[in-house]
Amino acid sequence: MLNFNSKAKRSSPRVKQRAHLSQALQESLNAYAVAAVSAGVAVAACALPAQGAPICKNPSAEIHSSNAFPLNPSGVVPAPFFVAQSTLQYFFGTTGVSSSRWWNRGFFTPNSNQAKVLLASNGLPANVAPGAEIGPGGEFGNGASYGMLFTYGKGNFSHVQGGGTRQKHRGNLSLTQDSYVGFQFSQSGSPHYGWARLAVSIIKNGVSKQTVLHVLSFGYESTPNTAIAAGSCSESEQADSGSPSSPASSPASLGALALGSAAIQIKR
Repeated sequence: MLNFNSKAKRSSPRVKQRAHLSQALQESLNAYAVAAVSAGVAVAACALPAQGAPICKNPSAEIHSSNAFPLNPSGVVPAPFFVAQSTLQYFFGTTGVSSSRWWNRGFFTPNSNQAKVLLASNGLPANVAPGAEIGPGGEFGNGASYGMLFTYGKGNFSHVQGGGTRQKHRGNLSLTQDSYVGFQFSQSGSPHYGWARLAVSIIKNGVSKQTVLHVLSFGYESTPNTAIAAGSCSESEQADSGSPSSPASSPASLGALALGSAAIQIKR
């Protein structure tokens, strides 16, 4: 049988006498405490969450023929945008003479709710100057003609106007130098702003010429509701989806776009 009385005696706390410190030692300890508190404040300040900054990726994707590249700045599902291209080519003959007609188009198409493109006055995605601000107050929307960036080719088709040269075409993207496209997408219910740097090269394909749409890099501002300068970047990382030079191979994922099909009805 346990002796609770004896156990209580053993567990009784011992009363310690207060030690008396010399004045010099007390002052030294006080000074040390002040220094420690100051250092702690400094450490706490360094540990505070940093303000948002532009986060960038460099996929260097090439879009050939009729294909699309899912542009996904922050890895949300689904990808907010598709950068896409379509090509159309046919031959016809009259009085024994055959001829070729061909047409290429590029698109920057929103693919999710709250995903929008910065628009120019003609309702198509704007060609933003390097360093220009992209953010609240900008004119954002889906973009006419599925967010068409450019046209390039030779000849007209039965229900759409074809053609387009390096210097003059429908769309605002430059066919002679890099261009920036601004965009807005939603993350955790808040708007974020970003940019994509695009370029177009032209290659010979038999009797026709075809475009290759390049997604060189893109970036977005990690702080919600905060503007970003076109081309601004503080952290660079490689795109983490597939080969950096291989676009998505399923344009059918764009649904009604049906890129590359002559059935596309251009909205004017």
